Amino acid sequence: MNLVKPLIVFIIITLTYITAKAQQIELGMLFGTSHYLGDLSDEKINFNNTYFATSFFGRYNISDKIAVKGMISYGHISGDDEQSSNDASKLRNLNFYTDIYEFSAHFEYNLLKNDLKNLSNRPFIPYIFAGIGVFNFNPKSDSLGKVYELQPLATEGQGSTAYNERKKYNLTEIMIPLGIGFRTRISNSFLIGFETGVRFTTTNYLDDVGGNYAENNIVKSNTGPAAAFLSDRSSEIIPGHYFKETDLRSDKKYFQNDLYFISGITISYMIRSRGQGCPNFFN
Repeated sequence: MNLVKPLIVFIIITLTYITAKAQQIELGMLFGTSHYLGDLSDEKINFNNTYFATSFFGRYNISDKIAVKGMISYGHISGDDEQSSNDASKLRNLNFYTDIYEFSAHFEYNLLKNDLKNLSNRPFIPYIFAGIGVFNFNPKSDSLGKVYELQPLATEGQGSTAYNERKKYNLTEIMIPLGIGFRTRISNSFLIGFETGVRFTTTNYLDDVGGNYAENNIVKSNTGPAAAFLSDRSSEIIPGHYFKETDLRSDKKYFQNDLYFISGITISYMIRSRGQGCPNFFN
């Protein structure tokens, strides 16, 4: 009960500040797509694996050139060696998919000024952004009509006595968003635009592929026959074939870690101070 009065005072002060600075605050959504770039896409974007993505964001315009933005996003990504044009990848024969849940903070720099004082102006505002965030993922794969979560199966022998130095990867990691966008005012209160950004992650296991093969029998004894099968599916291509534990499962050339992208159309509403009138799409 002792915290009620200070909390009320804090809320009143916050609301007063927001009202005074209202035209500097935007609330909006992004509707677009998500893509993946990693081992199971041959480090290329495969537009066949395009999925719906959406974001909610709040932007605070610090000045006519600088803004900060908080963003909560959802996307879906997948990769499949079967779609590769590379014979080695086809023999590896792995696949995955996962949902992505992301929270990030962006620093934006407007390449042209955003006129915050004259709302009748409707400038075109291109911007670049960079930031930091956290995201959650959980790679899965299907086999014989059943869905398997891959991380608990330790498909590279993580946690086994034979590969004690291999640790299970985390399902929540840090990422660095970097990208470009633009927006333009279509009325005093509403803006529409487009944004695209890459997420540089701190994991090579978005796709559950990040190191060397483990000896198949060790995986089987550690986490079961399903894990052994999903660890090395080359026998589906060449019956009786298994990779050696010295063979690379992850054979990247360009990026140490996996990447994903979120792009889309943005729609935002600029909160207007008291006395500025009601929102109008045409004025």
